Order: sequence, then C-alpha cells, then structure tokens
Amino acid sequence: MVDNNTYHEVVFTDLTHDARGVCRIDGYPVFVKDALKGERALIKLIKRNANFGIGRLVDIREASPYRKIPICEHYEVCGGCNTMHMDYQTQLNFKEHRTRTTLKKLGHIETTVKPTVGMNNPYYYRNKTFIHFGMRGGRIVAGLHQPQSRDIVNLKRCHVFPKVFSDIIRFIKSNMSDLDIPIYSSRSDKGVFRGVSIRQSRSNEAMTLVLVTKSSKLPHKDALVERLITKYPKIKTIVHHVNTGENPAVLNGKAKVLHGDDVLEDTLMQHRYTMSHKSFFQINPVQTQLVYKQALKYANVNNTMTVLDAYTGIGSLALALAPHVGKVIAFDIEKEAIKNARVNAKMNAIENVVFHHGEASQIMPRISDEAIDVLFVDPPRKGCDQAFLEHVTAMNIARIVYISCNVSTLARDLNYLQAQGYHVEAVTPFDMFPQTSHIESVSLLIKEETSHENDSS
Repeated sequence: MVDNNTYHEVVFTDLTHDARGVCRIDGYPVFVKDALKGERALIKLIKRNANFGIGRLVDIREASPYRKIPICEHYEVCGGCNTMHMDYQTQLNFKEHRTRTTLKKLGHIETTVKPTVGMNNPYYYRNKTFIHFGMRGGRIVAGLHQPQSRDIVNLKRCHVFPKVFSDIIRFIKSNMSDLDIPIYSSRSDKGVFRGVSIRQSRSNEAMTLVLVTKSSKLPHKDALVERLITKYPKIKTIVHHVNTGENPAVLNGKAKVLHGDDVLEDTLMQHRYTMSHKSFFQINPVQTQLVYKQALKYANVNNTMTVLDAYTGIGSLALALAPHVGKVIAFDIEKEAIKNARVNAKMNAIENVVFHHGEASQIMPRISDEAIDVLFVDPPRKGCDQAFLEHVTAMNIARIVYISCNVSTLARDLNYLQAQGYHVEAVTPFDMFPQTSHIESVSLLIKEETSHENDSS
C-alpha cells in the first residue's frame, strides 16, 4: 500500500502526454511535474487515485543531461508553460515521441512520424493572449492561472508572448488602481473588470485590446482608453466586452468598440488578412507558414484540382491554397469569420475561393456533387464532427490533409478514417507552442486504392 504524504526515491522511466515524469512505487504509477526521463529523485506522494498517483518533486538526486534552468521566474507556479525545464531539442523529441505513441495507442495507427519541426527562437512567439485580473491581499493581480486552479499568477514578464504585452498589463493594473475601477472577484461575485485580451499583428505591430467586464458599465472607460492609446500608439482598436459567464476569455457576449474600427491586419504566406476581435487567427504565424507549406506538399495539388477547406476560419489556409489549385471551397460555422474570409479574398484579389457559412451537416450535402480532389481539415481541439467524417467518406475523396492541434482527437479521427479505407501515409509534428506540451501536426491520408500511386513526401 502506497500512502499519501510519504517520501520515495524513484527513477523516472517515461513522460505523460502533458510532460509529467512517470515513475513506479511497488508497481504503482506516479506522475510528477517537472521530472525528466532517466532522472533519479526524491518525491512526495501528494494524491492517490485508484489507477495512479500524483507526486511532488522534492530533490533531484541524479539530473538528466537534458534538463535546463527555465528562464521564467514564474515557471514553477504558472500554468502557461510546462516543458521549459527541458532543453529545446528534448522538447522537440518529446513531441515526436508523443505523436507516435498516442497515434499507436489511441488510434491503432502505424505510420511514419517525421521529426518535429521547431523554431529558431522558441520564445515570444504568441500573437494573442488573455490575462485574468483579480484581487489578492487588497492588491490587483493579473496573469495566467496556476495549474488546475483559478488562482492567478501575478505576472511580471511572460516569455511566450511579446514583451510589449507585459508592459501593457502592468500599465492597465496601474490605471485600474489610479482610476479606482473595481476588479471583479469570482468569490464574492462583486466588482467589474475581469481581464484583457491582447492581439498583435506580426506584420505591422498594430494591436487590438478587448477589455472584459462582468457588468455592462465600465467606469472611467474614456479616461482609460485615452491613457492606453496615448502610451501605446500601436493600439488601433479597443473593445469593451461584457462576459457574465464562468470563463471571461470566451468572447461571446455583448461588445462595443471604444476606439478604432475593430479591424486588425496581418500577413501570412504573402497574403493580407483582416480580422475582428472575435475572429480566430493562428497564434504562431511563423510556424503556421511552415504548417501550410507542409500541407501543400502533402496535398500534391495542381491548378486543375478542386479542394475543400473545412473549418476555414478567416480563410487563411484557403487563400494560401488558392494560387496552387483550380478552385477552393471553404466553410466555417462562425459567421463573423466567414465575413472576414470574404473580405480577405477580395482584398487579395483572389477569385477562385467560394466561402460558405454553416455546420458541416448543412454544407456537405450542398457540395456533394462537387468532385473534390483533396480535403483539408483544420478543426478545433475537439477534432472533427462524426457527421462531417461520414460525409467525407461518402464523397470518396482520394486525399486528405489533416492539420491538428490535439493528437488525441487526431488519433480518434484517423482511426475512423482508417476503418473507412484510408491509409495514413505520414505525420509531421510542428512545435506551434514551444515551452508547452501542446502538439500541432500535419497528416496525409490516401484512399487505399490510390495510396501506392503517390509518394508521401
């Protein structure tokens, strides 16, 4: 029997999907944050479940040669990053390994998994973040949440989003106090201000800020806006967003533009894109370009083909495909995103893309007569809808390029497609989110009867 609050000397033999070290105490598996494979350490068992336990690292007796000192002072308590204690090549190797083992274990997929494509500079890469605000000890705190907690880490500097974001956060904190704007407390359900979303264009450094409140009134908003745009002229849009739900980062409530025109422009693959504060745009545009180039390589398209881009968002992938194919059909469930996508196509003088708004169950029957040569899918973390995959197999599309941000749901979807006669030719992981365990990937699937007629590149 392994009891809570006991100490054990262990050796770590593996890593979990979220980069926790795996050890065993009398055969009982225990997961420990910040531990690396091959290390010998003293741990404390802090939580026991039926199938596994959770431990805390007390002392490293024999450190891994791949361990490094995190550059962030908040790393031990913040939930934003969880692999910063690994050297960068080890992070990349970990993601390749997790992709291969997850596909095999959850999806029964045996395929070629290529080395993870990393970044030259794996820091300051995010173009968007949401910062939670709260009160602690009578003082304003602002930052990300602690792991498995609603407690806010009071950030001084974050190393995964641009440095100017940290400066803006400190400036807002100072002005919230100076203007006496009440900070919302989830414990008391009192106060107003809940947090801020910041997005920056990598092409011109312009920014959009979304100020999120619990109530419809934001005291001293005019003074706050004036101070922000005076201090930071690159802030082109400020939006007041009312969110009464549990998660203030979900921007689905009422919104009012306080400054600017709610349009942010960025560039990707030589195309210009505009987006509103609600629109999805890839978090890491540097890696996104490499992902799209790999998707094109796997697709092996030509200018006579018709391709389908599902979950298109603001059309970034669709417009990247357009110069290489005859026609692109694209759809998304978000009305605002499709509106942005149509504007983006017009702005880039691209005429061979047709955008549809609606769910897969609505769109797929309407395009069932189209001869689709290649399907591109880039779904959210939950993966593809079952109804959508059923329509795909019914249309007998010869080649599928699947861009995924969640290897677990990717394994589930590939397993279904494999059972419907598709062969998973190859998978390339990408480090879209350095210093975290999140994995982006591009997979190529080909119908069995055509799988040997083309190489997987």
